[in-house]
Amino acid sequence: MFGKVFGANVDWISQHSVLPEYFRQQFYDTGQLFPEFAANIGGGQNIYNFSYYGLYSPLILPSYFLPFLKMSDYMIAVSLLCLLADVLLFYKWLRQNDVSKGNTCLTSLLFLLSGPLIFHSYNQIMFVNYMPFLLLGLLGVDRYFYRKKSGLFTVSVFLMIMTSFYFSIGGILVLVLYGIYRYLTVQASPADRTLPQSQAYSSQKMTCRNFLPDGIKFCLPILSAVLMSGFLLVPTALTLIQGTRSQGTQTEETALSFASLFLPDSDLLRVLYHPYGIGLTTLVITVLLTGLTYRTWREKYIHIVCILVISIPFFLYILNGGLYIREKVLIPMIPLLCYLTAIYLEKQRNLEIPFFQGVVPYVITLGIVSFGQLNENKQSLRCFLIADAIVMLLCALFFYWKHIEKLIVIIPIGFLILFGTVYQIRADHMLDAAFYHQVTDKNIKKTAEQVLDSENGFYRTEQLGTDTENAANLNRIWSTDQYSSSLYSSAYNKDYQNFRQNIFGVDQPYRNLLMQAQAKNPVFQNLMGVKYVLSAEPVAGYEKVTAYNAEKNAVSIYENKEALPIVYTTRRTISQKEYEKLPFPYNQTAFLSYAVTKNDSDVTAEDLIQEQAAHIQTLALPLKPKIQTKKNIRKNISIPQAQDGDILFLQFRVKNLKPSRDVSVWVEGIRNKLTSEEHIYYNENELFTYAVPLQEGQDSIQIVWGGGSYKISDLQSYMWHPGNNTDEIGREILCEGEFSPDEEKTKGNVIAGTINTERSGYLITSIPYDKSFEVYIDGQLIENEKVNTAFLGVSLDRVSSEKVSSETIAPEPTPSENETHDVRIVYHAPGLKIGKILSVLGILLWIGISRSRRVTFSRA
Repeated sequence: MFGKVFGANVDWISQHSVLPEYFRQQFYDTGQLFPEFAANIGGGQNIYNFSYYGLYSPLILPSYFLPFLKMSDYMIAVSLLCLLADVLLFYKWLRQNDVSKGNTCLTSLLFLLSGPLIFHSYNQIMFVNYMPFLLLGLLGVDRYFYRKKSGLFTVSVFLMIMTSFYFSIGGILVLVLYGIYRYLTVQASPADRTLPQSQAYSSQKMTCRNFLPDGIKFCLPILSAVLMSGFLLVPTALTLIQGTRSQGTQTEETALSFASLFLPDSDLLRVLYHPYGIGLTTLVITVLLTGLTYRTWREKYIHIVCILVISIPFFLYILNGGLYIREKVLIPMIPLLCYLTAIYLEKQRNLEIPFFQGVVPYVITLGIVSFGQLNENKQSLRCFLIADAIVMLLCALFFYWKHIEKLIVIIPIGFLILFGTVYQIRADHMLDAAFYHQVTDKNIKKTAEQVLDSENGFYRTEQLGTDTENAANLNRIWSTDQYSSSLYSSAYNKDYQNFRQNIFGVDQPYRNLLMQAQAKNPVFQNLMGVKYVLSAEPVAGYEKVTAYNAEKNAVSIYENKEALPIVYTTRRTISQKEYEKLPFPYNQTAFLSYAVTKNDSDVTAEDLIQEQAAHIQTLALPLKPKIQTKKNIRKNISIPQAQDGDILFLQFRVKNLKPSRDVSVWVEGIRNKLTSEEHIYYNENELFTYAVPLQEGQDSIQIVWGGGSYKISDLQSYMWHPGNNTDEIGREILCEGEFSPDEEKTKGNVIAGTINTERSGYLITSIPYDKSFEVYIDGQLIENEKVNTAFLGVSLDRVSSEKVSSETIAPEPTPSENETHDVRIVYHAPGLKIGKILSVLGILLWIGISRSRRVTFSRA
């Protein structure tokens, strides 16, 4: 596709190509091979929330030696090399199993063209990038049984886990299934034999007495690989157990009964064409059915278990970690199914399958395709699938006339090329080359570094542009001195997500609930310490401080001096109990006057409302209660003339009358979206909240009602007039002491510096709360707590009381006396130490297995 790059415009550009770059940047900054904290993303979170994106991937770690190469370019090259490795390794595996060269070449091409392989090499690369190591594992299984060596087997499983621990579960299942198959078909052979015979059977009788001990021996290399992966698996598992992984809507999955998990499911897209399933043609169904008619039960075994794994929902549920039932976990089965296809072709080549036994499976396949389950929005594919099945039946008849077995696989290859080409064009997921170069322009990094190098405080810097540009930059960090509040990850800090979505009501412009966007709400920006914004356009509430003119666009730095520091101290607090009584918009403006703590305060909700009421003007905007339109409708709504710094607060509830369609509403370019209930990550955004910064003299706002049919209710609209009210709200009154970071010590999992303040009140941060934080003040470990409903904080009163109880040297200074205090915030990822211990045990087990050298099998 001309004008495109081998990367996708959603997850690839905002996750798979930027998070590895962040891992690399942090390694350069700290020199630590085992990081624990991602301070720069999502306000600051456990780095194992992002381990899925290649924290220890053997494909990404080599890039650490290539600092001059853009990570996005590197990922493109690695994906293409992985595809080449996939084909070569699959070819080698088939040839070692005595498949003819012609059938090996054609089956390898069939494997390459399967729906997921190319598509996800530039989309969800974690779906397929483990494939070279899975194929090495299959070669390792053969080596285990025929050369009596387990080294390749163990290393392959380990590397597969490091690359994609999620899909390694399915990969290990495939290796176990194939290992049992190879165990059943292995034959006693000369000591110097290195290659198997594809149809050689052991003369020994297989019983539980010899199968169980041999099975345990076979599983030991897998166990050692899993243990060696402990430094990744344990902290990642504990992170997910804490409830930070999204499960999507699960509207269908939660409705499943336990019994239904064991009822066969004929969902065709699990197997046929679709890139989020196995993605092969109807030939694979025929191959599995034909395998049930093979001569011996040892041959039938592998076909039976493949059918069970594919058709029984229980296996999908387990492989998905009990989260949901989705076909993507079957992608590791593609090599095994293509292997069975190659064996089928060899049998046809040797004329081992009689006419009736060979044709009936094609007829049954046609029936399955004609009446099998297919999603309503995919019904248009049925005609294509039926055409595929009919053509394959004709090919089978032609084969039994002319005996050209290669025709049986050439036609499916043609179908895959046709479907893949049409699907790729219609999906249009590939990145536009011009856009790719725009968002990855290193000159933006230079622009950011200009201001970050001169900033001595502790603030955040974000990048704003169009919704498309913002999506691409959700996780983009240009320097480890840059901190951002946005995040896009399948796992996240649940308190922070809840604060954004439910407590504060940050605008949600995207379909995916996991995309925690750069907020345009000025109150949220101030609260989160977003002092600087990179933007090609002026940003309301910010002043331009520097600019860099690129060839095609201008990227500037804008500064907001009213933004709160990421860490500061204050004595102005309101209890969380009182805060929860505040109505909209006071629940937002409160953060400009008070910090919310769990301790009681003299300030009540009524006091705060009375204090701020003079600055909040209630409006009655004439908005229609029902919108029904096919196209977007633009409306200009009059408002009272605004002064510089005023904010329009608007909130209403949306009821989607056509739940199968998205609903979007823009207010002055700020978008809120409610996704279709059918969307896999239904965003549940039924309460649209806007905080719109207004310009001097502005007397109207533009609202764009997106196409659809929906009702709005519970409308609330206000205008906030902060004026020069610095004695009641804002940074000057709230921030009593500002944290000054030590640049040499603030890196990795440590935030260190000093703060000049009185020893009373609270140390407040906008770092999402996690119980694994340790906060030291003047060397003392102080109990931390959750403040502002979702963030890390410390009561400074505890510092005084603990010091009094432990020291009797000198009297405490008076409360009015300021002092400089050392502050050190440390994060320890749960489970990392235990994981390292397990890794050492895994290495010792591997050494023990290797020293035994030869694998011996039990005899009946």
